[in-house]
Amino acid sequence: MITVDFGDGSLSKAVYSLYQYDYGQVLRIQGLNLPPAVEVHFSLRPSGGEAVTRIGTTKDGATDVVIPDSMLENDGAAKDYDLYAFVYLADATSGKTERKIIIQVKTRPKPEAWDSPGDGELFREAIQAVNEAAEKAEAAVIQAEGWAHGREDLPDREKDNAAYYASVAKDAAAGIPGQVEDAKKEIDQYVSGKETELKGDTGNVYFAAFKVVDGRLKMYSDPEIDKVRFVRIGSRLAYRLKF
Repeated sequence: MITVDFGDGSLSKAVYSLYQYDYGQVLRIQGLNLPPAVEVHFSLRPSGGEAVTRIGTTKDGATDVVIPDSMLENDGAAKDYDLYAFVYLADATSGKTERKIIIQVKTRPKPEAWDSPGDGELFREAIQAVNEAAEKAEAAVIQAEGWAHGREDLPDREKDNAAYYASVAKDAAAGIPGQVEDAKKEIDQYVSGKETELKGDTGNVYFAAFKVVDGRLKMYSDPEIDKVRFVRIGSRLAYRLKF
């Protein structure tokens, strides 16, 4: 494997670590944040002629692509030569050459009974890697949907978690569920326990009255005490005098 890093923003890079008759070699491209599958065009010429297309696969920020064996043989070339790789991004409407890589190949004598595995097999392996990456991406989307808002094909996650946690957040913003009801019960219990003291001349029970004294809210049994209006703001119970 040979590695080229475009982290410095360069438009082209040169590497020098391959020999003629090497095979099964992988070019690793870093620093470009490429998509999961990307075309890389290989050629023995910097311009003109035709290029051989290979598919690179990206994982964890690194894109790996198999270098065509035929270009590392180069019909028995007798002197060092350059192999060019062009990183090409294409979609349904456009295509653009993003970077150029120059791989210097050093020539050497041809090995006896030379037999390479062939580009076809390596190309099929690259396609398989792309398909596996796509399947993993699709599985990740399904799992994410399951955790977010549930899916019928994931019965253990049938609850709409997004709606559930939104409800929890709403309850938290409004105060602890049951807090207001508990406060009402405490006041009722207080009034019931103080029934004798709270009885007026007519025998009626006055509901607790409130008064602000030195910035503190106090409870009284006198119905003539200031009227206080309560307002819930977020998780707090605020009050103000009502005239």
